Amino acid sequence: MINLRYHNSGSAAPLAMLFTLVSMVFTVAYLKNSFNQSVLEEYRYAEHRALYAAEAGLNEVGVVILPQLVTEDTLLYPSGKDYGNNENGKPIGKYKNIYCHTELEQNSTRKIYYVYSTGEATPTTSFGDRVDPIERTVFMTMQAQGFEDFMYFTNEEKPIGPGNTGTVNFGTNDQLEGRVHTNGDMVFSSYGCPEFSGSVTITNEAVSDGGGIGSWGACDEGVFEQNIDGETVNILDTIATITFPPENSAQLVRANADYVFDAGDMIFRSGKKDTLVMTELNFTESGFWASQWWYNIPPIGGPPNEFDYKWDAVNAALNVSTSGLHFGPDNLFIPGVGYDGTFMILSAFDVTGANIQSTVIGSINSGDVLRVANSGGSKSVAFATTNEPLPIGDDRILIQIDPTSISFTSSSGEGFADNEQVTLVNTSASTGLAEDVEWNNFHYYHDHNDDGSEYCPVGGRHHFDFDYWNAAGLAGQNCDIFSCPDEIYNSDYVYMQKLFYPYSGPTVIYVKGGQVLVRGQVGGQYTVVTDDYTEYRRHDNMSIVDRVWGNIWLIDDIVYADSYPNGAIVHPDDGGTGNVLGLIAGGNVIVANTRPNGARGQLYGSDIKINAAIMAMYGGFISHYWQNTLTGYHDWNDNLSYGYIADGRGGHRNYYRSQDVNGLYTNTNDKRGIVHLWGSIVQQKRGYMLRNYPGPYNASPGAGYDKNYHYDWNLRLHPPPYYPDQVDVNNNVILKMASYGELDNDS
Repeated sequence: MINLRYHNSGSAAPLAMLFTLVSMVFTVAYLKNSFNQSVLEEYRYAEHRALYAAEAGLNEVGVVILPQLVTEDTLLYPSGKDYGNNENGKPIGKYKNIYCHTELEQNSTRKIYYVYSTGEATPTTSFGDRVDPIERTVFMTMQAQGFEDFMYFTNEEKPIGPGNTGTVNFGTNDQLEGRVHTNGDMVFSSYGCPEFSGSVTITNEAVSDGGGIGSWGACDEGVFEQNIDGETVNILDTIATITFPPENSAQLVRANADYVFDAGDMIFRSGKKDTLVMTELNFTESGFWASQWWYNIPPIGGPPNEFDYKWDAVNAALNVSTSGLHFGPDNLFIPGVGYDGTFMILSAFDVTGANIQSTVIGSINSGDVLRVANSGGSKSVAFATTNEPLPIGDDRILIQIDPTSISFTSSSGEGFADNEQVTLVNTSASTGLAEDVEWNNFHYYHDHNDDGSEYCPVGGRHHFDFDYWNAAGLAGQNCDIFSCPDEIYNSDYVYMQKLFYPYSGPTVIYVKGGQVLVRGQVGGQYTVVTDDYTEYRRHDNMSIVDRVWGNIWLIDDIVYADSYPNGAIVHPDDGGTGNVLGLIAGGNVIVANTRPNGARGQLYGSDIKINAAIMAMYGGFISHYWQNTLTGYHDWNDNLSYGYIADGRGGHRNYYRSQDVNGLYTNTNDKRGIVHLWGSIVQQKRGYMLRNYPGPYNASPGAGYDKNYHYDWNLRLHPPPYYPDQVDVNNNVILKMASYGELDNDS
C-alpha cells in the first residue's frame, strides 16, 4: 500500500492577494485613463469655447468699431465680457482685449486696419478643481476701399454742363470695363445698349424708393448678364449708398499736402481790388514744373492808376532827376538778367510837371503789383511792393519792393534808355470800367443774374483763357504757350516764376483757392487736389461777391512716363506701372479747348490721352464744348432757350485773334477727336463730352469728343497718395477683408 503524503505550505492566500492587486492596478489604470480622457475632452472643449468667444469679440465688437476708428489705436473690454450660455445657463466664455489699430500699407498712403480679439474659457473637472483659463486669440486685417476702385461712379445719374437738357443715358457708345456704380437711377437708351465688363451696383435706398433702374429703354436685364466659364452670371447687385462727395477724406488729402500753391493771396485785401491766380503743373519723368499767373474775371474795372515818368538811368541811391524814376540802390541793368534792387525812387513830379506825390502815395499799398513800361510796350518791368510809399521831403517818393518779384521783359534785350518816357501802372488798384479789356461783358463769363443775388454755378460756363493765356497774341505774336512758351512764362502776368520740383516720393499737391492747368508725363505717384470753390469780389463792383470753382483743366496729354505711345498703361499682368496720378477737383475736371486737344475741328492736333484717377466732387468730367467754332452756336446769346451755351470766344482762340476782327469758324464741325482714358472716373453728375444734334447744339458732328475709356487695374495695387476712401451714410469707412488667422497664445 502506497501512502501519499501532501505538504501544505500556505501559498493560496498570497496568490489570491497577488491576483487581487493586479486586478486593482488594471482597474486603477483604466479609471485613470478614463479620467484623463475626460479631462482632455474638457480641455479641448474649453479651447473651442475660447476660440468661439474670440471670434464673437471680433465680429460683435472689432469689425463694428474698426470702420469708425478715428485714433491710431484703441483697446476695448480689457477685463472681458461674457459671451453666450451653455446648457446650464452659464457663459460659454468671454472675449477681452479687443485691440484695433491702423497703419499705412507698405509703399502706400492707404491705411490697413487691424483688429485682435482674445477669447477665454475655463475647463471644469468632476472634482471642481481650480484650473487656469484657456485663451485663444484671433485677428483680422481689413483694407479701406477707395474711390479708385471704380471705373465709373456718379452720385446722380444726371447731366452737368451748359445747355443742360436734363437727359442722359447709357447707350451703344458706353463700353465700360471695371466696376460701375451710381447712387442715382440708371437710364438706358432707346437706340442701343451699353456693354459692361465688370460688376454694376445700384443702391438699396434707390430700389426701396422704386428706382435704381429709371428706364430700360431698348435694353432688358440681359444687359447685366455675362458668360463666365460657361455659366451665365448676373453682374448687377445692390449695396448701401456711398457718401459723395467725400468731404472728410478730401480734407485729409489737403492736410497731407507736400506742396501748397496758394492762389488766394490777393483776395479780400483791405482797400484793394481782388486779383485771382491761375496755377499750372507740367509733369516730367523726374518731377514737375509749377507756374502761376494773375488774372481778373470780367467785367473788369479800370483803367489802372497810371503815372507818366521818364526813366533815369544816370542817378543812383536816393537821387533822381525831375520827372524821373529808377531802381535803387545801384540802378544797374544786367544784360540777359534785367534789373535788380530793393526799392524804387520816384520824383514827386510827373512829365507834365504836376506834383503827384500825394496821389501816388494814396493809390499804392503794400503788396500791390506795379509795372513800368515804355510807350510801345517793348520793354516792361513788374514788381511787388513791400510797404506803403514814403515821402522823401517834398520832391521824392520811396517805394520798397520785393527783389525776387522783379520780372523784366524786352524785345531787344536792352534796358530802358536814359530819359525814355515810361508809364508807372498800379495793376492792383483800378477804378471805373476798363475800355481796353477784350470781352469785358458780364454775359461772356457769368451764368446768373447780374445783381449779386447768385453765384456762378458749378454746372455753368467756366474759363481759363484770360489775358495771361493770350499774352503772346496780345503782344502781336501768332503763337501760344505750346509754340512760344517763354512769351507766356516771362509775361507781365507772372505771379510765380516757373520752378521745378524734383520727385522724392508719393506727393500731394494742393492748389489752394484757385484753378489749375495740368499736362505732361508723370514719373512717380502724385495726387493733385483743389478747394471746392473760392469766393472773390467782382472787379467792377466790390460789393458783389462771386465764385470761381476749383476746376482742373487738362490742356494737353497727361500720361505716365512708361505708358505706350497710344496712352495705354502697362497692365499688371505685364508687370504694371509704379506711376499713378489722382486728380481731385472741387469743381470739374475739364478737357480744355486747346490746339493739342483738337481745337477747331482737329485743325492742329487731335484727341487727348489721359492716365489718371479723376474725381469731380461737385461737378463732372467734361469737355470745354461751350468754347467752340460752330458757326451758329458759339456766342453767349445763341439758343438762349437752353440758357447760356457758349462763351463767344471760340472763333478768336487757337490761335489768338483780337475781338476787333471777325472770328474764324468751322461751320458744324468742332469734333476734336477721342478722349483716350486709362484710369477711373468719379463725379457728382455726368459731364457732357460731345454736344451735337439734337439739342441746344443742332449741328453734326458738333463740338467735343468720342470716348475710349479703360479701367487702370494698377489702381487696385497702387492708389494715388491719400486718395479718398469710400464711406457710408454713417460716415464709416467701407472696408474689405484682407486676411484672417489665429495667433499662438504660447508664443
